[in-house]
Amino acid sequence: MNKGSNKMRRSSVYLIAIVTVLIILSLVTLFQTFKMYTEKGYTDFLALTLSASAIAFSVYMILQMRMKPLKLGFEQPKVSTMIRCSNCSFETIREFKEGDYILKEEGSCPKCNGSTFIYMIFRESEEEKKKGT
Repeated sequence: MNKGSNKMRRSSVYLIAIVTVLIILSLVTLFQTFKMYTEKGYTDFLALTLSASAIAFSVYMILQMRMKPLKLGFEQPKVSTMIRCSNCSFETIREFKEGDYILKEEGSCPKCNGSTFIYMIFRESEEEKKKGT
């Protein structure tokens, strides 16, 4: 989780830097457009429009970055691991751990002391949760 938050912060810093450069360049272009208008009486409407829209877009991006992200109601599905004994068919379910794979030996059976292995890895669906409640 820590790695993901560091990547997110790094990308936010890059995005802020890009937006800041965009604002600065847009302000410079606006300044040059007004300077040309005062000196020559000519207005470059294209530069004026592009600069104003770039500033508006930059302000919008900064406001969006400051807002809390919307939660869309998607939850990470729960992944479970089923462990089975090879002798007595004893089964138990536990939460998935990193490094789990099917047919991995897991230790000894609590009933018969036989060897246990990972029989199945599955994701719990919404219907199973509703039936269980």
